[in-house]
Amino acid sequence: MRLFLLLLPAVLCAQPVPRMDEPDNPLTGDPAAVEAGRKLFTASCGACHGATGEGGRGPNLRDGKLIRRSSDFQMFNTIRKGVPGSDMPGANLPDANIWQLVTFVRALGAPAAETIVPGEPSRGELVYAKSGCAGCHMISGRGGTLGPDLSNIGAARSYEYLRESVLKPGERISAGYQPVTVKLKDGRTLEGVARNYTNYSFQLMDKDGKLYLLNASDLADAKVDVASLMPADYGERLSKEEMTDLVAYLSKRTLRPVEARRRPERRRGAPR
Repeated sequence: MRLFLLLLPAVLCAQPVPRMDEPDNPLTGDPAAVEAGRKLFTASCGACHGATGEGGRGPNLRDGKLIRRSSDFQMFNTIRKGVPGSDMPGANLPDANIWQLVTFVRALGAPAAETIVPGEPSRGELVYAKSGCAGCHMISGRGGTLGPDLSNIGAARSYEYLRESVLKPGERISAGYQPVTVKLKDGRTLEGVARNYTNYSFQLMDKDGKLYLLNASDLADAKVDVASLMPADYGERLSKEEMTDLVAYLSKRTLRPVEARRRPERRRGAPR
């Protein structure tokens, strides 16, 4: 049976406030459960919600506000029982698998800095350095400016977002960092990123970090690219362990350190 995890906004909004006697998710904070949930989600839920929860026939599950409206146990029951009157049937899965799905969906919108992630951040820092990331990105005042500042990225983005941004950088280009090639009327060609542009002006930062403030009247041609300047082959250049460590390092970049969630003690009677 295909499982459509249609956590409809109306359903979540209608859920009651979590009660004290609701069982905790026994897999909270378990990286292995997140990975297992990812595989289940891709196989069973991606047809409606997109392969990474970005939305489709079903709502976007990467929206942290949407997910926070429901407790883990409420999500568990929604998946297990389905949603009457919708395309979402109940899931014919063991409770353990449903908890894995809940853990993965919760991780989709939670800031990486607040979650327990696989990998070793100290090793990831070495991977970050050897991969040349600092040439374009800044952390705590050190590094380049051609790419987004990563000093607070762990508090601003989820672990899933960071992982996919490294593996598929072209799918998520932040505003102000779109690659651009500009030909000026004086014959020069400039390449870099478009910090800002309107019908009247163009702000371009080149690969050396120099900012150009141009008027539209100075331009002979301007081409904004849909591809990212960030290399798209990190999945091939780095080993699986290096990739995991790198994302772990980025996950902990925060200007305001936050303790990651701890896996709670199981309450008696909690579903397995």
